[in-house]
Amino acid sequence: MQSKMRISQLNMMELLKDPKYEGFLDEFRCKQFAKGQLISIPGSDNNDVFIVVSGRTRVYLSYEGREFTLCYLEPGDIFSTHTRAFVEASKESALMLVSAKEFRTKINEYPEFSMIMTRILGDVLGSTFDIIDGLIFHDAKHRLIGFILSWGQETGKMCPEGLKFDCDLSMEDIALMIGTTRQTASSLFNNLIRNGYLIREGRNTFVISRLADLKSLLEIKDN
Repeated sequence: MQSKMRISQLNMMELLKDPKYEGFLDEFRCKQFAKGQLISIPGSDNNDVFIVVSGRTRVYLSYEGREFTLCYLEPGDIFSTHTRAFVEASKESALMLVSAKEFRTKINEYPEFSMIMTRILGDVLGSTFDIIDGLIFHDAKHRLIGFILSWGQETGKMCPEGLKFDCDLSMEDIALMIGTTRQTASSLFNNLIRNGYLIREGRNTFVISRLADLKSLLEIKDN
C-alpha cells in the first residue's frame, strides 16, 4: 500500500534532465498557485497535463459537501486537469503546464517517453486499487495503520528508537485520506500512541517504535 503521498515513484523533473529529452519542456508554461487555490475542477474546459515543480497539490473528490483525498502530488509528479477530481494547491506550488493535445505531440516526438507514461499509468492504477480495497474491505483503523506504515517506510529512517519520520499533514488531512471523520482519526491515532506503537517527537515528527507489531496488526486484519 502506498501512503498516497505520491501516485508514482518516478520523478518527471529528474527524468527529463536526461539529454535525450532536451526540448521536451519547451512548450510548457510555468504557473504559480497560492495555498488553497484550485488548480482544476470537474467539468472545466481546461485540458492540460501538468508536472509539479515545487510545493504540494491535493487531488480529491467532493460530493454533497463531503471530501475524500485520493492522493497528494509532490515535485516531479505528473497529472491532468481533465478528470472528475478537484486539484488544489495544499502548499504554495509551481506547476509546468501544457495542453493535452501538445502533450500527445510531445510523446510522438519522444517515443521513449511513452514507456515512462505506461509505467506511471500502472502505478496510478495500482494506487487506485489500493484505495478501493481499503474502503471496501477494511475499517478506518486498518486504513490509518496502513497509511502510517507506508508513509514511514517511504520517507523515514531507522533510528535506535524505531522508524522515525516527519508528517506535516493535519489530522483533518489524514482523516480525508482514510475516509473517516477528524474525531475518529484523532482517536485512533492517539490510541496507537497510548499503546506504544507510535511516539510523537515534536509537532510533526513521529517514531514507529513497534514496527513489527504494527505490521502484524495489518496481517491479522488481512487473514
